[in-house]
Amino acid sequence: MRDTTEQAWADAEARVGRMAGGGISRDPNWRAAVGQRRLLDLAARGEVLDGNLYTAPGRFGGGGAGSTWLVGSAEDVATSLRNYQALGITHFVLSDTPYLPEIRRQGDRLLPLLRG
Repeated sequence: MRDTTEQAWADAEARVGRMAGGGISRDPNWRAAVGQRRLLDLAARGEVLDGNLYTAPGRFGGGGAGSTWLVGSAEDVATSLRNYQALGITHFVLSDTPYLPEIRRQGDRLLPLLRG
């Protein structure tokens, strides 16, 4: 999450580029866990789903530890979380690195939008 949608996408794409260029090699006997397979299946549907659910990180993260990111401004992310909530999702893991500055950003910018 960044101040603007454009900055958020620029940062996210740069991070994925660094992850992709990291040369992560997998053990030839590696088997994806069920959750990882689901993330890879989701990524196969497209790099961006629902407007700002970025699936590309799941292809590169940690040699198998996949992830998706909600990318955008605080308003973009709040809108997506509300949309998912309307579908019945009640819990979200909101995390980013470096952890302390990012959790502050979420607390200062995102949570007030969700509480309001």
